[in-house]
Amino acid sequence: KLRGDKVARERMMLASVLIFGSAVFFTLFEQAGSSLNLFADRNVDLSITATAGTLFGIPYGTPAQMAAAGLSMTGFWIDTTITAAQTQSFNAAYILIFAPVFAALWAFLGARKIDPNPVVKFGLGIIQVGLGFLVVVWGANSGMIDDAFRTPVVLLALLYLLHTTGELFLSPVGLSEITKLSVASIVSFMMAVWFMSSSIAHFIGGIIAGMAGTETVGGQVTNPQAALNASLESFNAIGWVGVGIGVFFLVISLFIAKWSNGANDAGNHPGPVITDGGKEDGNIAKPGESTVGA
Repeated sequence: KLRGDKVARERMMLASVLIFGSAVFFTLFEQAGSSLNLFADRNVDLSITATAGTLFGIPYGTPAQMAAAGLSMTGFWIDTTITAAQTQSFNAAYILIFAPVFAALWAFLGARKIDPNPVVKFGLGIIQVGLGFLVVVWGANSGMIDDAFRTPVVLLALLYLLHTTGELFLSPVGLSEITKLSVASIVSFMMAVWFMSSSIAHFIGGIIAGMAGTETVGGQVTNPQAALNASLESFNAIGWVGVGIGVFFLVISLFIAKWSNGANDAGNHPGPVITDGGKEDGNIAKPGESTVGA
């Protein structure tokens, strides 16, 4: 069928390009649970305040800051230290904040017919995930490192911000595009391929995370400087690769965006064909019949 149907063939080729972009994105994005989590544990100052103080009469600060300020830790006080595992919540928090913003943005741009095509969105998403790593490298190279070879937690927060905005450019858009571009008879198969790309991304991501590893004894890093250098070297490499592939997507969008052949046009989305007008299936609304309150 694809051989004789130019529209279907081009749509499937575009879907394949987007699946490749998804694999690239999530290879970098899923460093969160491996190399980034280890980096947070070994080379990030996880205190979210610079000094101890009081808020409405309640002391706050890290134990060291509290001791330096002469504040008592015997009563109730707020520990402003977070753990490496808790940094994994940055992405979830950003999603809650920015998902409605992006939904409104795409609707706003779509209503004015200036919504970027999916390949452009993928390119921008991949660029952002690469830039997230480069922000950490830039901060470290700018001298934002303490005597214990730790970078400030704000750099990690900025990394996750860029990763989250990149995810919002790519993930929901990709899920929608695969259903629109796929031949109706194999939509389920193409969705499976889409999710399989995430599996491949996890596998490749594990290899990359191993490159950022460092020597430990009993699970403890013996040389924090070497650990920092190994992480920064890995982050710099994958960051630039991400930016490069993202730019490549922006360039090829000029040539392959037309392969969608109007799949994103209103009224041109694939869906089930109801041949009986809903007469035989009680779960399908009949023409002119409301399902509200059913």
